[in-house]
Amino acid sequence: MQRLNQLDDQLEAMLAVEGEVDSEQLQQLLAQREQLLQQLMARPESLDKAEWQAAVDRTSYLLARIRHHRDMSASQLQRLQHGQRSMQVYNKFR
Repeated sequence: MQRLNQLDDQLEAMLAVEGEVDSEQLQQLLAQREQLLQQLMARPESLDKAEWQAAVDRTSYLLARIRHHRDMSASQLQRLQHGQRSMQVYNKFR
């Protein structure tokens, strides 16, 4: 569980930034987290219920932060595409 807490701290720090997130590093950390969770679930007798509930709560928080970053990126992309279309129209009549 200690390794899971460390991974979650890294993920929270990465997602706390409002700017761009290094998607490759994020993907790497999430893959490590998934693998660690699968290892922990393979030995349910060693899990403390309170620690497991805290991990579930952190998972919900991390998913919310990832969704927030995804929505921000989608919004940025939409603005960029709109700007590009506007420039194409402008250049067409220039």
